Amino acid sequence: NWNMLHLHDRHFVLQWQHTTNCIMSFAIIGDVHSQADCLESALNYCIDHHLQPLLLGDLFDSKCPVSDSVKVYQLVKHVVSYYSALVLHSNHQDKLIRYLQGNDVILNNGLDRTVEDFRSSDIDLNELKDFLMACPYGIVFRDSNGIEYRAAHSFFSRQIEIPVYDDYCLFFECHIPRRIRNTMIYGPTTRQGRILWWQSESDRNFVRVSGHYHTIHIDSKSIVLDGECGDDK
Repeated sequence: NWNMLHLHDRHFVLQWQHTTNCIMSFAIIGDVHSQADCLESALNYCIDHHLQPLLLGDLFDSKCPVSDSVKVYQLVKHVVSYYSALVLHSNHQDKLIRYLQGNDVILNNGLDRTVEDFRSSDIDLNELKDFLMACPYGIVFRDSNGIEYRAAHSFFSRQIEIPVYDDYCLFFECHIPRRIRNTMIYGPTTRQGRILWWQSESDRNFVRVSGHYHTIHIDSKSIVLDGECGDDK
């Protein structure tokens, strides 16, 4: 049911066709990091093929010569409003929210350029903050074979109780304890660093979906979709 599409440089889209009585098709889009041209290519593909965009987060914070956070925001707002796109919360978006709330945040890892992009535009920063704060932390859906997919930016925890749902189920801040929310956007870690969760834990009865990890990996129980878009490598 999955088709990997290489649309622009290191930007990848995973197309999911769901053909049931209620026809729905997702296109999962990995980390964007202020790469507006890459995102526009992906979204145009979604629109042309009647796919519902599901963005895994990290919309902003470029570490390469190109940064267009304003256009990324405008594109995303448009597809959310007119094409029912879904955007998941993420670690980079969380840091931008904290900055917009007036917290003392270190402007590094591309956030400095994102802030500069928005400060030099006519974007209402309170509107931007509200838009980002409204993003769900996760989504759960099934394919036409009954296989369940649980997606978050970094890690969808087994501790989250899944209710009965029809097409899909969204999980917002109010539904999830803070400790689990942090794991969903930053991923599980040890003192040695990030845990690459897809390398183990294969006994899951669902497919876990994430971006975040600067790699692409797909197997029967795992989808990791982060083509390092916006990286300086």
